[in-house]
Amino acid sequence: MSSVFQRQDMYDTVVVDREQDVVITTGQLYVLQVRREVDRSFKPVIPFAPHLFGSGKTRFVKSYLVLLKSMGERALIGPENISDCEKDRRRSFLDKLHEAVLLYVDLTELKPTDPKEKSLEWAVYYLIVQAAYVSIGEEPKDEEDVYKECRTRSYRLVKKIRTILNMLTDQFLLVAFDEVGVLDESYGDFDFETTQDEKVFPYNDFVGIIHGLCKEDNVFFIVVGKSEGLSIHNYAASVSRVELTFIPLSPLEKHSIIEHLEKSSSSMFTGSPKVSQILCHQHFSTSELAELLLELTGGVPGLLVKAINYLLHCKLSQDHFLLSKESFWMIMNDSIATNYCVDPLLPRLSSLSETRQRLLKMLTLLALYHIRFELDELVHLSSTFDVFLFDLVTDMCFYRRLIVDENHQERYEVLIPKLLIGYIEQSVKNDRLEWLLLQTLKSQPVEFFYESKCRVLEGLVATMFYLHFCYHPTDSLMFSTLGQLSSVWNEMNLKFSSESAYYMKSIHYTRSTSEVERTTFGINDWKEIVEEMLEFEKINIPFEPTSRSPDILFKLHGRTSEQNLIVGIACKGRWSSNGIRWNEIVDEACKFLQPVHDQVVTVHPTLHCMLVIMSTKLSTSVATDLNHSSHCYSCGDRVAGVFTIPRNCELIILSESDVENFIGKDILSSLRSAFKSTDNPHSRSIGISTVQEMVLSLSKNI
Repeated sequence: MSSVFQRQDMYDTVVVDREQDVVITTGQLYVLQVRREVDRSFKPVIPFAPHLFGSGKTRFVKSYLVLLKSMGERALIGPENISDCEKDRRRSFLDKLHEAVLLYVDLTELKPTDPKEKSLEWAVYYLIVQAAYVSIGEEPKDEEDVYKECRTRSYRLVKKIRTILNMLTDQFLLVAFDEVGVLDESYGDFDFETTQDEKVFPYNDFVGIIHGLCKEDNVFFIVVGKSEGLSIHNYAASVSRVELTFIPLSPLEKHSIIEHLEKSSSSMFTGSPKVSQILCHQHFSTSELAELLLELTGGVPGLLVKAINYLLHCKLSQDHFLLSKESFWMIMNDSIATNYCVDPLLPRLSSLSETRQRLLKMLTLLALYHIRFELDELVHLSSTFDVFLFDLVTDMCFYRRLIVDENHQERYEVLIPKLLIGYIEQSVKNDRLEWLLLQTLKSQPVEFFYESKCRVLEGLVATMFYLHFCYHPTDSLMFSTLGQLSSVWNEMNLKFSSESAYYMKSIHYTRSTSEVERTTFGINDWKEIVEEMLEFEKINIPFEPTSRSPDILFKLHGRTSEQNLIVGIACKGRWSSNGIRWNEIVDEACKFLQPVHDQVVTVHPTLHCMLVIMSTKLSTSVATDLNHSSHCYSCGDRVAGVFTIPRNCELIILSESDVENFIGKDILSSLRSAFKSTDNPHSRSIGISTVQEMVLSLSKNI
């Protein structure tokens, strides 16, 4: 397979699902034009994509004009209510933008240039001229000659570029700077401006150069490349008076991957068929391949393209190659394939510093629980040093997804593709909590990436239960409380011997079918769930929140007998003044204890079933009736006078104080503050400090 490392062109890629990015970019280019026309002392606007390898930066800027034309008026005239005059103005701008010339400038070619070797401005100017000559297939002119003609005068540079590219005076010129991150390595190459405290900020010098060029008519800029984007964004706004607007470039979703497979073709095969035609067949659909690629790469375009390239190479080199779900994972789990896909990130992934390892658990929790964060959230690295979480995600070789909620509020989620997890594991071999979190993340089904409604409280409780089972079954205060309440609990083996993480199962309570095999269950399928879904020494969370199941499920072995215990935990996050009421408790018991008894316990007399109500707040009547203590209802007991506990079943209601002791007072206080107006964690930001508290609390359990 060595030749695969030399080939980057196994197929002609088609850029898909970048409508949001085109709209944002086009909108900012339009704003620049309007500001330039209204006020010559305007503040320039520059679309900016400070993302990691593989996010699709280069492909996006190179194909922007093509994508723009394919969108038509939707690129600038959306559903918002604007006047007919403004619509005409925007149409006129779009017409000119469609005729624009795109000049791609690779900043990796940036270097000190004669005759002003230490001048960044002159180096950038000459690089732009050089790129213009290369774009028309000509050799770049001598530096001295270009300097005599242009010097560092913006109007001379723009005139020179228009001449080289044979452009009209009023024709739009769109300059796309790529690989802006090279400025991080240019400190000794140029004379940068120095602040009063002797610091230099290369990005600010660079943005200042663009600021000057933006004053020229009909010239626009896009800047992309791995960098500390938010830090640059804020500093440029305050010092250079330039507004950098982020281009999201979010990872692709399944439908977009399908479109990519169906539109991209490969000339390496006879007739240049579509990729979907090459890799898929009657028994393996494009949809199935898209799901597997999504699960492997997280939808990150660069990783996706590399994975497809590798599969195409396998197909080309093996006469009887036939892809299936099993063969896909066999191929892509091989170290040769994974090394090829993540090659640009390997040096970074294999050498995590101690500081970055400490932050890894926090970022993994963010990814695992789908905790969203604000653009400007800070992470405290020390008493004197903070970093933006937005930039930290890039620095750690992870990816961001932009989420826009129903109120048009923008937040971000952390995405850790499965392709990367194995390499991260090698750097954290002695960190059991991080290992657990990564194993948990790796075991998620494909839907987890983009559809899961995982709740923070449930995920936290499940993780803590697992840690107690693995490391402190005899010292756990919660296990001691459950043992005092239930004799059956005391007879169980509470020590997990394996080092396997809990994982989320796709459990639905209405039968459904689809072209992709999924694990779905109906309300009468508890026998199948207990016997086939629930494995010993696994903590399970139903894939989606449902009114027909506890939030957490696990199965325990008896220590000295054949009896086993099925445990369901109903996590009730009550963050306002209203605690859980008796009718809600009875409803939880009816939907779990009764059907499990009727469908399973009656068939397996050695099986016991327990439901634990773990609520952050009990109603006054419930707390008073229980004397503010935890309580266990056993076989034959009546709950609230309306529900009788079935044989071999128990209902345990934990007191608020026991729940608080288990989860942690500070964490509950933070969650309550974040969610006090709603029970939906996704609609509010819980804050990075809370996540850090969660990491600290979980670490104490190992």
